[in-house]
Amino acid sequence: MEVEMKKSFELTEYNKTFESLLIEFLEKCLPESDRTLDINGRHSYYLDIQNHFKKFWCMFDSENIIGVVAVSELNTMNCELKSLYLLQKYHGMGHGKRLLLKAVDYAKEYGYSKMYLDSLSTSKKAIALYRRTGFVDTEKYNSSVRSDVFMVLNLK
Repeated sequence: MEVEMKKSFELTEYNKTFESLLIEFLEKCLPESDRTLDINGRHSYYLDIQNHFKKFWCMFDSENIIGVVAVSELNTMNCELKSLYLLQKYHGMGHGKRLLLKAVDYAKEYGYSKMYLDSLSTSKKAIALYRRTGFVDTEKYNSSVRSDVFMVLNLK
């Protein structure tokens, strides 16, 4: 399957032709933060992006995905930041912030009041980025058994 060439570091809305590139990216990226991709189990939603996420973007460097971010709808007023991942070799260049702001800007434009997220306390760089962007700690809002950090951003 041929994927049209993308400009480096451009954020591109996901389409199904990216699926094999996305899985390849996740297989590389998740282990960098001590996670394991289980594409046929708990991560199977990556095989059905269009029905699982409100929006999903990929960041490319040439023809390879180097980062992703998504927004899921919790209800008509609130959304959730999902799947903010960036290959380690691209950390510290502002790409993670660009991914995050793409999702936040979309959520504001869509009219959501709040954006929630869950994470792991071991994801120190990500949590620092979330705090710099205005996210604050909140109570657990979902049934995640893996996450131990819950945050919210007021979008209004």
